Amino acid sequence: MAKLQSPIKEKFENLVNKSNEQFENGKHNDSIITLEEAWDLLPEPKGVYSEESFYLVKDIIDTCFILKDYKKAKEWSNKIYITGLARKDTGKKEFISGKVAFELGEVEVAKEFFDIANKKSEGRCFEGEDPKYLRYFKS
Repeated sequence: MAKLQSPIKEKFENLVNKSNEQFENGKHNDSIITLEEAWDLLPEPKGVYSEESFYLVKDIIDTCFILKDYKKAKEWSNKIYITGLARKDTGKKEFISGKVAFELGEVEVAKEFFDIANKKSEGRCFEGEDPKYLRYFKS
């Protein structure tokens, strides 16, 4: 797993902190824009910066959900597969894609993603999530 080096590391951390502050102040769109700037700072291949790339994309998607901007969430859920390359694969990426597909009304696609996530996580992917996803998956 690669580590970000100075001065990129400091710039990246400053942007993430700025985004967190914007988020806490209810400026969700600004928070996403700032996280996108942080994404652009990550050198290629971005996925070797496992923790930074995965959590940054996850935070963007989570914020898109707050804004109910599922189209933008889908753009980023497609990118999540090039993040966190050294992370243990627990189905988190597929679960996120399933949630996005579900909210966009792509229910058959959602069910496929939930099935993969369920198998990889041995059912744990639904813990702490909105129960509507598990209800749909079991239907």
